Amino acid sequence: MTFHQLTVTASRWWDIRAPGPTWAINLNAPVTSMELTLGRPVLVITGGNSVSFQQAINHAGPSVTVTLPHQPSSAAMHPILGDRFVAGSTTDPWVHVYDPDGKELEVLKGHHGPVHCVAYSPDGEMYASGSGA
Repeated sequence: MTFHQLTVTASRWWDIRAPGPTWAINLNAPVTSMELTLGRPVLVITGGNSVSFQQAINHAGPSVTVTLPHQPSSAAMHPILGDRFVAGSTTDPWVHVYDPDGKELEVLKGHHGPVHCVAYSPDGEMYASGSGA
């Protein structure tokens, strides 16, 4: 498997070997986070009330975008199963777990301020969240 160095700015992909963007996605809002899912070549992008999932290798397959009832500050897909994703938000102090269609599966309360980042462990057994309060 060959990986090419790509640079992602806002919602455009730039291949450093090409003279311009090679791919683009429109979230209708500024991008707030991007994460490459460990174990899966899926890029998770948040912006506005959306979480978008894009195949990171050759953009194989269409991107899938889910609209949430809150503005996610970051999101992470389960690295093994890909059957759920976790999202933090700057609008509430909770961590939300969703299925791939955006149906809320769990809400975990414990932070006292906005949740700025979330991530799964490589084996998918745990996830962590970070807040300023």
